[in-house]
Amino acid sequence: MDINELQHNWNQFGEIDPLGSILTEPDKKGNKWQADEFFKTGVEEIEAVIRHVESLGLNTARRKALDFGCGVGRLTQALANYFDEVDGVDIAPSMIERANKFNSHGDRCRYYLNETADLKLFANNRFDLIYTNITLQHIAPRYSKNYIKEFVRILIPHGLLIFQQPSEPILEARGDKPGAKSPNQPRMEMYGIKPEEVVASLEAHGAKIVDVMQDQTPPAPQDWVSFRYCVTKE
Repeated sequence: MDINELQHNWNQFGEIDPLGSILTEPDKKGNKWQADEFFKTGVEEIEAVIRHVESLGLNTARRKALDFGCGVGRLTQALANYFDEVDGVDIAPSMIERANKFNSHGDRCRYYLNETADLKLFANNRFDLIYTNITLQHIAPRYSKNYIKEFVRILIPHGLLIFQQPSEPILEARGDKPGAKSPNQPRMEMYGIKPEEVVASLEAHGAKIVDVMQDQTPPAPQDWVSFRYCVTKE
């Protein structure tokens, strides 16, 4: 799936069922999420991330954070509880429109539409923390690898990059086959990258690996082997 098709699909998701396409719990499909319940999951997720960072003994400045693949701002809003300023970036105009409507932090949260396969809208060494979850898994590796390189570029020295990336589907090991998709509906593709490829790419672009762990904690996909990477740079 190329970048234009990716944008088309996710813009449709944002128009049809924005919350249910981000957290795909079966009983919440069809616009059944309540906004307060949905955003509470973001608060809980970021609380867990901060606890994990502290458990690693990392002292990251809390000035600027980036939520990549922000959707309607589920994690962006939660990050604003810890950082002075938070930027959210997404490829879908419909998601950005809704994120601005849900924003309860004023100018401390800013949302950006990014339609390119890079992050040139952000300067080098901009963010103390970059966080992305259940986003890269929907982006073809030829693009996601470049975004990972860009994360390192825009991360400040000694800043922290935390991201989730699947490796391979568990379905294949069981011999299962995914169901057919309707040609009239937006498609939610899944992609994996082997950990050794991710680590090699990070190190080639000046990153230092702090921690890599297999993590199937929801909302990570339960039918894929998924890893969480914690990275800094000198």
